[in-house]
Amino acid sequence: MDKQTFTPGAQDMAEADAKDAFFEQVAAISEQMIAAYGRDFAMGVLLLAARYIAQNRPAEAEPPQIVTQP
Repeated sequence: MDKQTFTPGAQDMAEADAKDAFFEQVAAISEQMIAAYGRDFAMGVLLLAARYIAQNRPAEAEPPQIVTQP
């Protein structure tokens, strides 16, 4: 059986670089949240964000109002 190798094109590399930049931004904001409020808070925020994305709302939809305790 012949093996075929995948050679990414310039568009694939540009997309990978763009995605990597988003991962770096998420990592940076996560570190900031952990430093400010702890791991539980950071995980909660990221889980709420994933839930919001999973609800498949249009991008222009009003974000949900989050009530925080004083």
